[in-house]
Amino acid sequence: MNFKYRALTLGCFAAMALAGTAQAVQVAGDLLEVYGNLYPQYQTVTFGDSSATGSSVSTMTKGKTGTQTNTFAAGAVSVNKIIPVNSYIGFKGKKSVGELTLGYDLQGVINIDSTATNPAFMSEPRDAFVYVSHKTLGTLQAGQQDTIYKRYGDRVRMLNVSSSNFVSTSNIISNTTWGNKGVSTSFNTRINGQLAWNSPRMNGFEVGYSLRQDPTKTATKNAGLNSIGINWTNSIYYIGLAQEVHNDYFAFSGTASTAAAGSIYNAAAGLRSKDTGNRVSFGYRDKGVRIGADAASLNYTETSTQANGFRSHKFNTWQVTGEYDLNSQVTLAAQYASNGAGNCTLNGAISCSTVGLGGDLVGFGMKYVLDRNFSLFALAAKGTANSGAVLSLGSNAGKTAIGGTIMPFAVGINARF
Repeated sequence: MNFKYRALTLGCFAAMALAGTAQAVQVAGDLLEVYGNLYPQYQTVTFGDSSATGSSVSTMTKGKTGTQTNTFAAGAVSVNKIIPVNSYIGFKGKKSVGELTLGYDLQGVINIDSTATNPAFMSEPRDAFVYVSHKTLGTLQAGQQDTIYKRYGDRVRMLNVSSSNFVSTSNIISNTTWGNKGVSTSFNTRINGQLAWNSPRMNGFEVGYSLRQDPTKTATKNAGLNSIGINWTNSIYYIGLAQEVHNDYFAFSGTASTAAAGSIYNAAAGLRSKDTGNRVSFGYRDKGVRIGADAASLNYTETSTQANGFRSHKFNTWQVTGEYDLNSQVTLAAQYASNGAGNCTLNGAISCSTVGLGGDLVGFGMKYVLDRNFSLFALAAKGTANSGAVLSLGSNAGKTAIGGTIMPFAVGINARF
């Protein structure tokens, strides 16, 4: 049987298995398994107006020295749409070779919008890595994947539909509220070109380290990332500690800033940056109850000699998410996440203000199970930015005006196989 007909036969077997049982399919033993998590939703988003004219805002909100105030702006127009959020289909497999296990995991994000910038059916990679594992040496993975910081935290992800959705608490606890000009401000990172190692779990403990080097490194920019963590679990309780460091992301000033009178954006020449996130995570799962909590300290710094240029902003965040199985078909969920104002510094003697930074997110969800693979869900949330802050939420819900609110609601169907 030549390759073309063999591939056709395997594809037919996969299709029959999917149609008959709607669960993950092993097409070629352990070498190929097809799986997915699809959760298209109909969502509506409404916005509140900004804080009033004259409201105090932080030094970072407008990027200028001296006391700053807001100018009133009406909230964005409400938006209704059907969106696949972060639905994906995956292919994975593994094979034993002596004492080693070799494997791969490839996921493609599903795009159902033919008018999108990239309208391809599988529009972008999600996880995409290969790995080698040894029972005493651990597992080494190479490719696009979550950092250790992301993997070891956020233990309850609402109703399994929170990834990139507006009920993802990472939008609040792992990010800034002054926006960004640089590569990224988020510490909830899936990134390509990464090496990640996880130890075997011993006496409940596991340690991990991940590294992403800059493939376009220059003499003035080396945008690398590294993350380290440790966790312990006994299958009911979970405790994790993790740190992630971003070098030369230029999160605040960006890569093309120039010196300007009254501006706190550092000029690109000679600029270096280092951003650090530290997080402790807690989890509990038993008898239909799931609780996850995180507390983090985020510190963004830039090194420059520019007078009055941005030097640092450090602040704390936290979140708690809970789920409760009311019965075998109905699950209820709720969450709260908070982002603090913190403190900041500028080069020189001029003071830096964080007044009005920060905000919070309140979210609720409900799931009704139809069978082992299909369920209906409803989500509602409200993000409230403090007077000088801007909050952005997932599922392309959008962002608040300065000091405004964002209120998304969605209903959808979840298919897992």
